[in-house]
Amino acid sequence: MAAIPFSTPPHPVASSANLRPFTISVPDAEIEKLKVLLKLSPIAPPNWENSRKDGYFGISREVLVELAKYWQGGYDWRKWESTFNSLPQYKITVFDDDSKPYNIHFLALFSTNPSAIPILFLHGWPGSILEFLPLFLKLRSRYASSGPASLPYHIIAPHFIGFGFSDPPPANRGFTHVDNARLMSKMMHALGFSEPGYVVQGGDLGAATALVVASIDPVCKLVHVNLLNIPPPPDVDVEADIRAGKYTPDEVASLMSAKEFDKRGTAFIKLDGTRPSTAGFVIGSSPVGLLAWIGEKMIGWSDETPETDLILTNVSLYWFSGCYPTSIYLHRLIVDDYGALTHGWKTVNVPLGYSWFKKEISSPPKTWIDHTGKVSWYRKHDKGGHFAALELPEVLWEDVEDFVKEFW
Repeated sequence: MAAIPFSTPPHPVASSANLRPFTISVPDAEIEKLKVLLKLSPIAPPNWENSRKDGYFGISREVLVELAKYWQGGYDWRKWESTFNSLPQYKITVFDDDSKPYNIHFLALFSTNPSAIPILFLHGWPGSILEFLPLFLKLRSRYASSGPASLPYHIIAPHFIGFGFSDPPPANRGFTHVDNARLMSKMMHALGFSEPGYVVQGGDLGAATALVVASIDPVCKLVHVNLLNIPPPPDVDVEADIRAGKYTPDEVASLMSAKEFDKRGTAFIKLDGTRPSTAGFVIGSSPVGLLAWIGEKMIGWSDETPETDLILTNVSLYWFSGCYPTSIYLHRLIVDDYGALTHGWKTVNVPLGYSWFKKEISSPPKTWIDHTGKVSWYRKHDKGGHFAALELPEVLWEDVEDFVKEFW
């Protein structure tokens, strides 16, 4: 691992944490098995609903057929595996409060600058560390010629417990974003970032978890999110305020989009959240089913559809790691206690930065944000969707860097 640039951890790590280099290496047999399953898996014939190309009823048959065909025949997993492996990767063992060990997989770019600021990037659902791959590649390229000492930050992007190549959650109890927040915090301490502290950033599940990290760990100095679920202030009549012109056109469009999403876009929450066992089997056991389910979100929730290879690489990470059944606890939490999941900003007492992206699923109006008194830094963007780090890595990075420079 030492031969890979930016791979030297800045602090000694306790032997109990067992920090070790990691390389993604999917066996040839698993790749061939995937191709056979794709070849043999039937795709339902055309009908009125699956022939629509606008995504109104879900992913179109035409798109799914094209994606599945390319996944089977033209897509090169080894190319993307090699890209991941060109970056520093590790596994670290973190012990929870009950002494149970968890192995967490993460990407990193470590600096040799003693003043470098650690930033923890947390992915969302149905995402993975792929969301941050373009950012890692851009930062590595930007600082390659000047070397690790010139990098002003330590960049860490783990797979959550239950995702990718990190361990699954325990099989004898429920697991929540609060549990993941606690383990992410423990990981940052194990890596030696207790002094001078660290920054946490996230979107979707990553945002909910980041807010908890910032609330429970006094070592976390700043938190930045690109999704923030804020309800309207008390006694606000949203429709009346829209008619009265109290919101900008972009804010009105976002409110209308969120209303439509609540009406037609939450099937995944109802299925995964109320029948996670069944959903895990049905979706996690079929590559075509997994591709349709995750591909639909990556296409429909993005402002501009990501490159086909990026969609398939994300789905491949789910398939090869077998993590779909353990990745959907988020939706059970939405069904069981939506407020506890989404209102983590209420307990944050460190500077909170928020990047507002026009096509995000939920983007509250500025007046709602201001009413909370919690958001210290805000920037609005006229494009970008749910997968901001993947869609607009340079824009998101500039936001994070500007926020950190202002408040660190």
